[in-house]
Amino acid sequence: MIAMPATMSIIYGRRWTLLFIGAACWLAGVVCGQAPPAAYLRAPSIQQLEWHRLEYYAFIHFGPNTFTNEEWGRSQSTPDVFKPAALDTDQWAKSFADAGMTGMILTAKHHDGMALWATNTTTYKIGNGNWARDRVAKGLNADIVQLAAASARKYGIKFGIYLSPWDIHRDPAMPKTQLAGTVYDEPQIFGDSTPGDYNEFYAQQLTELVTMRLEDGSPIQVSELWLDGNSGSNTVQTFNWTDFRNIIREHQPGAIMWGHQGVDARWVGNEDGVTVATNWHTISRTQDQPHYSGDQLQTGVRDGTYWTPAEADARLRDGWFYHANEKSKSASTLMDMYLQSVGRSVNLLLDVPPDTTGQIPKGDVDILLQFKSQRDAFLNRELLKPGLATNASSIRGGDSMLYGPANVLDGNSTTYWAIDERATTGSLEIDLGDIYKVDAFITQEHIALGQRIGGYAIDAIVNDAYETLVTGTSLGYKRIDKLDTPVETSRIRLRITQTNATPLINGFQVLGVLKGSG
Repeated sequence: MIAMPATMSIIYGRRWTLLFIGAACWLAGVVCGQAPPAAYLRAPSIQQLEWHRLEYYAFIHFGPNTFTNEEWGRSQSTPDVFKPAALDTDQWAKSFADAGMTGMILTAKHHDGMALWATNTTTYKIGNGNWARDRVAKGLNADIVQLAAASARKYGIKFGIYLSPWDIHRDPAMPKTQLAGTVYDEPQIFGDSTPGDYNEFYAQQLTELVTMRLEDGSPIQVSELWLDGNSGSNTVQTFNWTDFRNIIREHQPGAIMWGHQGVDARWVGNEDGVTVATNWHTISRTQDQPHYSGDQLQTGVRDGTYWTPAEADARLRDGWFYHANEKSKSASTLMDMYLQSVGRSVNLLLDVPPDTTGQIPKGDVDILLQFKSQRDAFLNRELLKPGLATNASSIRGGDSMLYGPANVLDGNSTTYWAIDERATTGSLEIDLGDIYKVDAFITQEHIALGQRIGGYAIDAIVNDAYETLVTGTSLGYKRIDKLDTPVETSRIRLRITQTNATPLINGFQVLGVLKGSG
C-alpha cells in the first residue's frame, strides 16, 4: 500500500467534509445560512387548513319548523307535523355543487329538539311520525341525516352536522302543552338543577351521528360539527365541551368543531355574512371560557393563543327556516356579502332552506346560479400568469427557486415568496407585459406557517409613477380588494408594510382586462 502524504490527506479530508455539508443542506432542502421559516406562534392544523380552502358552503335548516312556520319550535308539535311532499336530498346537493358551493351543513336537531335521524335517545324524532312510517312501509329510507350525507358524497361536496346544545323539548322552562300525556312527554333533564344528566344525553346523540353508517355500510364523513351556543331560556345548563370535543376527535378526527369561540372555528360575531376589514385568525379564549362580544369575535386577537378562524353565517331569506312569505336576497347582494366575508379571509356559510316539499325552491336555486355567474365573471379575469417578469426587494437567502417572487404566480399552495430573515417589510413588482384596465387584487398569505402580516399596500404605475390603490391591515388566508374605479396600468407592486415576523406571500393575482377589450 502506498502511503498518502499528510498534506494530501488534509486536502481530501476537507473536500469530503465540504461535500458532506453540501449534501446535508441539499437533503434538508434548505439554503445554508437561512433555513426555511419556522411556524410563527400559532398555525392551523391540517384539517383547519383544508377548511380555510372550502371558503363557501351551504347551511340547511330543515325540520318541524319548516311546517309550523316557526324559527325555534316553541310550539312543540308532534312528529306528525313533519311531512315533506317530495323529499329530494340529491336535489339539495346537486344544486349546491352546481352553484360552486363546497359543502352543506344540515340541522340534525335544532332548538326544538326533534331528531332528523334514527336515534335511540328520544321518542321525539321524525321516525315516529306518519310521514316516516309511510316511507319505511314503501321500502324507502326516512333518515334525513343519512340521506343528506349520501347525497353530499354523490355530488362531491362536504357534509356537516348541526346539533343544537339547547333542547326546548328537554327544558323544564319551556311549555309543551301539545305533548302532555303522549309518548313524547319525556323527562325534563336540561339544566344543572334537573335530576337527569343532559350532557350524557347530548353526548349519546353526538356519538350516534359521528359513528353513523350510510345505507351501503360505509362510515359517514363529517367535515364540520356546528354546536350552536344560542338559547332562548333562562335555564342554566353547563355543557361538558371537553367530552363533546373528545367524541368528535375520536370518531371524526378530520372534522372542524365550530362553536362561539372554537374549538376549531369561531362565530364571526353577526348573522349578516360579513366581517370588518381587520380580521385575525387567532383568539385567546376557548369555548369553556367567558364569551367574547360580537365585535371582538369579528376582529379576533392578533398573535392570539389559539388558531380559531371565523366563519360568517348568513341567510338567503329573512329567516333560517323556509317561510312562504319571505323574499330571497339578490345575486348582487350575495356578491357584496362574499367580498366582505371570503374577501376578508372568512368562510361564508349561506343558509338555503328547503321548503315544505323537501326541496330547495327553484327561485332560490336560480339565485345561487346567478350569484355563481357573477362570481365567476368577476374572478375569471386573472392577468398574472407564470413566467411574467417579477422582482423583489429581497429574497430569503438569495434562493429564488425556494423563496423567489415568481412563486406567488405558480398556483401552488405550498410555495411562497419570503424576504430576507432580517427584514419585516418588503415589496415585489410584476410587469404585466401590456396595458390593462385593473379593478381588483387577490392576495394570500402563507398561513400554513401562521398569520404574520399586519399591513400591506398595492400600487400601480399611473402616468409613469407609482400610485397607491389599496391599503390594508391583516392579510390572512385570502384578501380580495376591489377598486371603485378601474385604473390603466402595465406594472403592479405589492408592499408589505408591517409584520411581526418575516412575511410569507403564497399568492398574488390581479383582475382586469386588456385595455381596449372591454
